Amino acid sequence: MMKKLKNHAKNLLNRTPLWVQLTVLMILVTTIIAGYLIQKDYTSTRSLTIKNQLDTTEKILNLELENLDAYLMELANFCIQPYYDSRFTRIVEQNAPLSSDQISYAKQQMFYYYYTRNDICDYELYLLHQDLSIGRTDGQQHIIASESAPEGIWEALSECESSPMNHSIRPSGSTNLIYYHSLFQVKGKVSQAIVRLQLDDTYAKQLAENHSTHGEILFFLNDNGEIVFSNQAELQGNSEELSLALSQKEEHPDGYHTIDLIGQSYLLVESESPTSGIRLLSLTPLSYIDSQIGQLQKSVLVSGLLVWLLTIILIYMLLRLLTIPLRMLSAQMQKTGEGDFRSRIDAEGSIEIRQLTESFNSMVSHIDQLIKRTYVAELSEKDARLAALEAQLNPHFLYNTLQAISTEALINDQPQIHRMITSLASNLRYTIKSDTLVSLKREMEYVNDYIFLQKIRMDEALTFHCEIDPATEDCLIPKISIQTLVENSIIHGKSDKAGALIVTVSSQYHDGIVTIKVQDNGCGIAPEQLEKLYADFDLQKNTGKNGGIGLANLHSRIGLLYDRPASMEIHTRENEYTEIILTLPATRETTIPSQLDNRRHKTASEDNYV
Repeated sequence: MMKKLKNHAKNLLNRTPLWVQLTVLMILVTTIIAGYLIQKDYTSTRSLTIKNQLDTTEKILNLELENLDAYLMELANFCIQPYYDSRFTRIVEQNAPLSSDQISYAKQQMFYYYYTRNDICDYELYLLHQDLSIGRTDGQQHIIASESAPEGIWEALSECESSPMNHSIRPSGSTNLIYYHSLFQVKGKVSQAIVRLQLDDTYAKQLAENHSTHGEILFFLNDNGEIVFSNQAELQGNSEELSLALSQKEEHPDGYHTIDLIGQSYLLVESESPTSGIRLLSLTPLSYIDSQIGQLQKSVLVSGLLVWLLTIILIYMLLRLLTIPLRMLSAQMQKTGEGDFRSRIDAEGSIEIRQLTESFNSMVSHIDQLIKRTYVAELSEKDARLAALEAQLNPHFLYNTLQAISTEALINDQPQIHRMITSLASNLRYTIKSDTLVSLKREMEYVNDYIFLQKIRMDEALTFHCEIDPATEDCLIPKISIQTLVENSIIHGKSDKAGALIVTVSSQYHDGIVTIKVQDNGCGIAPEQLEKLYADFDLQKNTGKNGGIGLANLHSRIGLLYDRPASMEIHTRENEYTEIILTLPATRETTIPSQLDNRRHKTASEDNYV
């Protein structure tokens, strides 16, 4: 099935013009990019709007908490006013039943305290030692004393004793706040009385007005997590539903939180007082935030669509402009394929099209010339074959001639000349053989013959040292590699300083790697010459003289012969020394028997001619 679809797609592409394919492709790419940019712009705008909303709301909540803490501190100072009156203090601390004069005095003082504030609806003092409540509640006109504990007073007392501020804020079921504050003996912190205040809705209305826009919901929670006040009446006493929503709040990658409440998603901002433990929660509908950026997003979408249409039109015109010269070139290529090598094309439009046209015309002209020359090549083929055969026979003639001269030298008692001719013949035989890799031992035999011939010419001016690790003798290395390095030392290492030129060849084996070093004490290489030498390596230029292989050639051969890392490094100091290091993977002769057998076969065949 997949193969059929692939073939169908290929056939469809082969029947579709290039400009159509490119236009469709560019439309798809442009659409994807435009969609991505619009989506990214919307996401970043939404994140920025949410961040601004978070920062603004958080600042407002922090200011409101500061005001609320100050307000609660005022209430706490108001509640402990009995302790500012020594007689009233003794009444609060007294364990024995109070006299009528003491109760009358307490009622009188409570009356004075009550009228010092305008935000108090109910004011009640419950004396724990007397089980007596003194105050004004439920719209009463006078301060009265009642021998009964107010409802919920013991739960409030427990909360006051556990609170660091000795107070408790309780929900009232309305916008009025109920505030409790305990009075206690400083020594031992034993509670003696508790004050209950029911406040009017002035503060609650102020909070509601500050958060009355765009459907925001505000919660005022006490340190027990109970809803003391909310600007949404239906949520006033529903602490369990709010607690469940808060436990399931979702944290977003940008660091903000959202909750789901009464079937809608809200942005959550909360602030908690470190002193009183009260919390203010602000829930802003996400729909409001989305509506804020809706108009901006519409304008961005319209602008993006216009840019997209303009881009598509420009792409279409550009592709048509580019493909018309290609169609002309395609038509001319078809004519050339039919055998017309005289026609030329003159297409323009860009530097690339112009270069392609010139290259095509040059290629057609070149092909026409090659066709004409084919006849001459056919006539010369026979002569070329004869020349190749003669080239194959010449080396063997040279070997036999050298062998005859060597024999004549022995007959005339000239062993030195015999050794020279034998070394020269050995070198010629080794050079012409077609092996690519040879053992290090064979290469060193070739190098020793070469050094012998050089010593005849240079005598004491040349000293040669050889330090070969036996573990490396059967390792395969590139043919004529060490000899190239030795020859380079002899030719380029000679200097004007006194003393012989000392050339040292050494090899080492370690962990599957063969390291070969060729060092001389010659004139060294100047920094600019070394830099040019490495540049020749990169360009694979031949640096050898008189047809020699050269260092760049050897560097290139190493790179072609080995899959694993291999290198040739040059260390030198001008007028002091030069050291060339070959690092090659260790490959033994036994690992490639077919090549060795082939080499031995060739060696035996060639030896028959000498």
